[in-house]
Amino acid sequence: MDSYDFIIVGAGSAGCVLANRLSEDEGKTVLLLEAGGTDHNIFIHIPAGFFETISNPKVN
Repeated sequence: MDSYDFIIVGAGSAGCVLANRLSEDEGKTVLLLEAGGTDHNIFIHIPAGFFETISNPKVN
């Protein structure tokens, strides 16, 4: 079984920034976990698409 110095759950904006900063130390290992389904909905990839996804339970 692998072991890590840091485990971050959630690869949202804060989780990614934190993982990036922690991984700058080459002597430390970081595991970034993200759960979720596929993101085939085109509105997920378009910044203005936020308004289309906010009320869609399949992606929100």
